[in-house]
Parts: sequence; C-alpha cells; structure tokens
Amino acid sequence: MSTKLSLLSFTLLLAVGCGTSIQATAINPAPRPLSPRPPASVELLTSGAPQRSHVDVAFLEAEEASSFSTHGTPEMLAKLRERGAQMGCDAVVIGGLSSRDPGIGDAEAWIVEHPKGRKGIYATCIVYTEPPVARQ
Repeated sequence: MSTKLSLLSFTLLLAVGCGTSIQATAINPAPRPLSPRPPASVELLTSGAPQRSHVDVAFLEAEEASSFSTHGTPEMLAKLRERGAQMGCDAVVIGGLSSRDPGIGDAEAWIVEHPKGRKGIYATCIVYTEPPVARQ
C-alpha cells in the first residue's frame, strides 16, 4: 500500500510542479484604473521599453514551476502576456532571462539526485499615460 501511496504522491507532485509560475510585485500606481483585457491586446516588447510615455506598474517574474517543467520560452512568454492581461497592462516589456539551481525548499531537490536548474524570464508591466497617437 505504501508503494501505491508513494507513486500517487510522486505523480501529484509532477502534475502540480509542471508549467510556469508567475510572481507580480507592484512598483508604481497605475495612471488610470485598470481592468482585465484580452491577452492578444497586450503588447509584448523584447527590445526595450517604448518611447511612448508610460508608467512601470509591476515587476513580473516567470519561472519554471519545477525542474520537471516542460515549458519553454514560447509558453513562458504566453504566460507573461496572460498575466499582464489579467492585470490590465498595456504592454509587457521583457527584461531578460534568469536561471537558478533548485534549493532545499524545492521538492525536486529531495527526490532527484541532480535536478536541473529552473529557467526564468523577468519583465515589467507597463501602462501608457496618454492615448495612442492616430496615424495618418
């Protein structure tokens, strides 16, 4: 019975530990009330902040949920865009990549002899301070 329980526990740990986790830390008040929006309406910027006037509203950290995660960069970027949409961000500006080795608080460090490091992406949720300029 304990073997079945161990196998079930391990299976649940894998299911919960897969994917991407997103942490958001508020850094400045938004210039206007924010509400959720469709993810496709959130700009994803990878070459730096736009010239357009904006406020950095939150710092976002995406990380593989565990060493067992199968999410790559495309899935992590999609999760950042989804989180930005939930928060009401106009755009998410990618700041860079990170990685870390699992620590003593990570479950996989206890069950795998050499767990792989976790990939991460850090970004900023921005909100524009002025409406877009109409193009002619």
